[in-house]
Amino acid sequence: MSALTWFVFFISCVAVAFHFSQTKDEVFLLYAIPSLALLIIIPLTLSWMSRRSFAQARLEHGPRARSVRIDRIDSNMVGTVLKIKGKVEKISFKWLNRPHFHLKDEGAAIRVVMFTAPAQNIRIGDRVEVLGIVVQHLLTKKKPIVSAVSIAKIEDT
Repeated sequence: MSALTWFVFFISCVAVAFHFSQTKDEVFLLYAIPSLALLIIIPLTLSWMSRRSFAQARLEHGPRARSVRIDRIDSNMVGTVLKIKGKVEKISFKWLNRPHFHLKDEGAAIRVVMFTAPAQNIRIGDRVEVLGIVVQHLLTKKKPIVSAVSIAKIEDT
């Protein structure tokens, strides 16, 4: 789960505890405690569903993905399922559980976006292989990005 989810849960627990300490209203707890539980259960369920969906997509699309060097990816490849290898140079939005990995190989760099946390803990400096689909960057429309289905560490060769 994301850091934001835990932050919201913690703040909510503090608010419930403060309210109860002020009012001593036990009926309030009958509603507050299940609500706090839902603050954890809903994100866990959504994360589980996303990972299951991504695992199915990996099985379905993995065999037809072609290996491509990052410098060969351009706007004409939008919709192409591919595999790329590179070194993680930067990670953004990990705290939202929607990590963006900035990968670099010998010739170029590209942004890889995931919509759930990867199975492995990927760090800056790791060499990885990504299975994904080329999409247009939402804001710039100039440079394509890779929407990843999976990202996994690989050994240096």
